[in-house]
Amino acid sequence: MKRPNDKDDRELHPSSGPGGRITEMKFPALRAFMRSYLHQDFGEEYGSVEEAVKAFCDDATEAEMATVSAEWRAFLEATRGRPLGEINNLLGSKLGSAWNAAGVEELNEITQAFDECASGKG
Repeated sequence: MKRPNDKDDRELHPSSGPGGRITEMKFPALRAFMRSYLHQDFGEEYGSVEEAVKAFCDDATEAEMATVSAEWRAFLEATRGRPLGEINNLLGSKLGSAWNAAGVEELNEITQAFDECASGKG
């Protein structure tokens, strides 16, 4: 028999178990960012992922920026070791992003852009 908080335990550890689970419910602020800034026209609108993050930084409060940045880091941790194609699929299917990373270095560039944004907000 399952304990009542088993579901909560799985939500806290989305990569646990066979295949892991990444859900938009685990990353609601990140999903909102992806859908709003990394949509299908982000390239024309912002030119690059880094510029999209900078635009978000200009639009967001410090609290919103901190939340999205923290969820991004949690997403990276939950997907560590997974193939890039699977990560890109999760970005699109679960988080609503139209952007696909060409390599792990591009994932790290988003982290760096969030860091630069946070240091500029202070």
